[in-house]
Amino acid sequence: MQPKHVSEHVWNGEEDRKLHIRRAVPTYQGEEQIPEQIFPFLLQSGFAWIIKMGYLKINASLISALIERWRPETHTFHMRCGECTITLQDVSVLLGISVDGLPLIGPTNLDWADLCEELLGVRPQEDEIRGSVVKLSWLAHHFAQINNDDDEEQVRRFARAWILRFIGGVLFVDKSSNKVSLRYLQFLRDFEECGRYAWGAAVLGFLYREMCNATDYKTKSIGGMCILLQMWAWERCPTLAPKRTPSQVENTPLGHRWLRRGNQHIGNDDVRVFRRKLDIMKRHEFVWEPYPSTVISLLPPVCLVGSLAWYAVVPLICFQVIEWHQPDRVLRQFGMQQPIPESPSQPLNIHGITLKGKHDENWGQLFAPMIDQWNNRHAFRVDAYPRQEGLLSFNSDYMVWYRRKTKMFVDPANAKTATLGEVAEALQYMVSPQGRNTCTFDDLVPYVEKITILSEEQERVTEPVSHGPASERQFPAQQFHMLQSSIETQGIDRRRDIVEAEEYSQQMAERGHGMYYTPQTFAEYPTQMYQYPFQGHHTDTSASQQSFGGVAETQAHFSWPTMTPSQQYHGPIPTPNAPLGTQWNVPGQIPNTGDLFGVDLRHAFSAEADEEEAGRHRGRRNPDRQARRWDRPCGTSSRHHGHQNE
Repeated sequence: MQPKHVSEHVWNGEEDRKLHIRRAVPTYQGEEQIPEQIFPFLLQSGFAWIIKMGYLKINASLISALIERWRPETHTFHMRCGECTITLQDVSVLLGISVDGLPLIGPTNLDWADLCEELLGVRPQEDEIRGSVVKLSWLAHHFAQINNDDDEEQVRRFARAWILRFIGGVLFVDKSSNKVSLRYLQFLRDFEECGRYAWGAAVLGFLYREMCNATDYKTKSIGGMCILLQMWAWERCPTLAPKRTPSQVENTPLGHRWLRRGNQHIGNDDVRVFRRKLDIMKRHEFVWEPYPSTVISLLPPVCLVGSLAWYAVVPLICFQVIEWHQPDRVLRQFGMQQPIPESPSQPLNIHGITLKGKHDENWGQLFAPMIDQWNNRHAFRVDAYPRQEGLLSFNSDYMVWYRRKTKMFVDPANAKTATLGEVAEALQYMVSPQGRNTCTFDDLVPYVEKITILSEEQERVTEPVSHGPASERQFPAQQFHMLQSSIETQGIDRRRDIVEAEEYSQQMAERGHGMYYTPQTFAEYPTQMYQYPFQGHHTDTSASQQSFGGVAETQAHFSWPTMTPSQQYHGPIPTPNAPLGTQWNVPGQIPNTGDLFGVDLRHAFSAEADEEEAGRHRGRRNPDRQARRWDRPCGTSSRHHGHQNE
């Protein structure tokens, strides 16, 4: 899908696209608050924690930059350090909503006006309802105030209306941003039963679909729980987060720490800034495991319910939205080593299906294979791999495969900067106090060579993706029987225009022969940045003690050659590609240049000239007196500067 991806337009230098965030947060009495009377019902239904997060500000530029790296084929972000994504673990830990339970799917051909009258106590007029959709303003008008003397049934109705407003305005936002489907109301009949559904999985699946649609350059807005995407980026990419990271609040989901007053600053609002941060992000700047045991121990129990589903390769179901959860591609987020993953699990013929013209369809029967796979999710857990210790090497099998499958940079201007950043990191170490005692000119050679082949590196990153052989599959992709008249079987790319990436090159101007030294060509970079001690260096096994902050530390001595091979060469060293000229005996062999420069250099470098210069200073009693006068501003007495009158 690369020719139809937004990143292709960015690479071609087209106008930056900043997505509009679609949402309508419910308010009470004109303020961003939740009525206290309905909070017990929010707890029963499982919406108590997530509803509070609807008021967090969203940085549209950050969301737009992340979407440029989202891949609809795999439901992962393609970062420089590898694939990563939002998993069910992130939903549980950050939002505190259940990711385990019944799939969110049901009939779509009910009498919606009757359902409104039964569960909300209000029947919409014919001009106030269209199909299964009502306006959010209609709910806000009929449920604007709750009184202390209202009976329990009226409070229940108010709670259902409030949850429905949150569903339509934050969780599952349609393109209008001001309507909500009443098909979600059928799950709010009983609040205890409502808590048995996997709302968290539905939220993540709907967000996946919105992000996939937003990779089309023509798409101007995005819906879904974008707050989840933003908090995920803040927790895993410190360079994208606000400067001040608040501490965790005990017995609340981790995402609640960003709700404190003063912590909602969205920061920079330029998509190019975030794009550059992602392009030049180093591998240690991505946090693969942001939820250690110290964080898990402070979470409420709801954040840990159904944790086995975190590792399952299963479909995320929200009515017609079926998006695959693929943790097998991001095992480092669970502390395991990442092998080369299998082919994507998402069936293309259901990736873009909609409800249009299918309101009478039996979705339970149509999606029966996906529902069975979700209900049997524990059988689709990924295999356990050895623990990943430290950072994954750039020369590992996975990273070599990954670089062949993706583009490391979105903006071509940042490709050169990122490569130079690696060289700058090495040079910075070499000029440090530790590096000066250990590095030689021989250590500098690999990084000089890196700079000389930077143009070749540019050609590599601009190459089109080459597809390698597919590995054997553990979870075979499935194709499902769909309606023959359905236009959505073509997938989400049915309305997209194909664009071709423009060629990018930086040609250096041709120079004359012999002007510059051309090093020998070589094929690849060194595998390691620093390897000490080097072969042939003598290691002194004696040790000395140094004190750092009052703590004695024993360190071994390493002795290094005081001169590099080039310094130990005693003969005249010629300039590359230039003849070796004879040395002059100054001033005897200096030619007469008086006619050319107006001064005779033979006299200027002679012994007589040195005697004349010394004679000019011999008669001055205090040679420093004239120099001190330069410190005085015009018209200021010397006593104002601490000088004595002379």
